[in-house]
Amino acid sequence: MRHNDRNIHSVGEFITELRNTAQNGLVWFRGQTDARWPLLPNIARPIEGYPDGLMNQELPAIKRFKQNADAFLARVPRDDWEWIFLMQHHRGLTRLLDWSESPLVALYFALGGTDVEANAVVWCLDPMELNRKSGHRRRFDRDVLAFGIDEALNTYLPDRVGDDQGAELLPVAAIGPRNSTRMIAQSGTFTIMHRQRMAVEDVPNHDHVWRLVIPAAQKANLRAELRLLGFNEFLLFPELETLALHTREMFR
Repeated sequence: MRHNDRNIHSVGEFITELRNTAQNGLVWFRGQTDARWPLLPNIARPIEGYPDGLMNQELPAIKRFKQNADAFLARVPRDDWEWIFLMQHHRGLTRLLDWSESPLVALYFALGGTDVEANAVVWCLDPMELNRKSGHRRRFDRDVLAFGIDEALNTYLPDRVGDDQGAELLPVAAIGPRNSTRMIAQSGTFTIMHRQRMAVEDVPNHDHVWRLVIPAAQKANLRAELRLLGFNEFLLFPELETLALHTREMFR
């Protein structure tokens, strides 16, 4: 990894380590409640009976989702990417992995688990370096690949990935339309995996990622500090249900 793991005991330390490791260049962040988990999208995570996840079930899952989704949609997605984003938004099976341009958003999600025994982690990613390793060099600094704009990403579409004649490509980082209040609030970005089941941190030579680790014993302390800073569920999920829950909490 680009930097050794840094243990974080407070929000102040978190900001200090961001200044030490992420001050220069474009950096994305992802919070995970267990530091042992790899950076794999949900379709590639092991489940009982499927140690490599459900990688070969992506196209059938998309077809079933499309079959039943129309009745719930005010606007039907215009292309395959929009369908995939919609599925990701509703926790469907995709090769997308969520990241954020906000380190505090990532820290909030890292602290959201109920497992008090596990260390949490905020992963830091240099998306430009990941994409260079994947063969995507851009003319301009910070010109990140974009779904629906850069044709190079079409090779990651589900029907292309399943083409037996296609090459196996490395994961890439890309931005997509922030077409929901949740995506805007969370400053959402993505990585996407190709047909090869490969965690983002396993892309050689591993220097595009590094980690800020929150020891299990410090989780409660950092949660309290984030609350003082006004970070709560409604801020990141601006919907009526979370508004009602947030309002109830205000009067406790």
